[in-house]
Amino acid sequence: MEEAWQELRKAEIAYIRAGNAILDDENAVEFLRSVFARQNGHHAALRLIGDRAPERAELVLELFPEVFEAALSNSLYAARARYILAGLPPDMRDPRLEALSSREIANPDPERWEELRGLAVLLEQVNRLDILDLLKDAVRDSPSEDLRDIAEYFPEHI
Repeated sequence: MEEAWQELRKAEIAYIRAGNAILDDENAVEFLRSVFARQNGHHAALRLIGDRAPERAELVLELFPEVFEAALSNSLYAARARYILAGLPPDMRDPRLEALSSREIANPDPERWEELRGLAVLLEQVNRLDILDLLKDAVRDSPSEDLRDIAEYFPEHI
């Protein structure tokens, strides 16, 4: 087990060095944005952003649309994206959150129920129940049972 532990420590050091090399580059934001555009590598990008978010809030703000989009997905890394956004101070997060949420709420397409449910989870997590109420109003009378369930079951943790 000790050998595995030493390998893990070496990997952690390599991860920190590689992350520093990426984030110290003047094109870090553009590079990370391109990673999100590729539709693969999101988990690694979100891990790097999340690990550095406490001291690099500006990085999260610059990549807010990409992190927000990841937070709405139905993937394994959506929870990580929501965690990153929840970690931002509300005065930094909320103006961007309100704008992007409004765009999503304006399109209550039943084909997008997973994204809208992801939005409901995010809004609950960041305690923006006012925006969640707008989402619930938009889907309450939907012909889609999945969308109506959002109106009925959120917030889940009162």
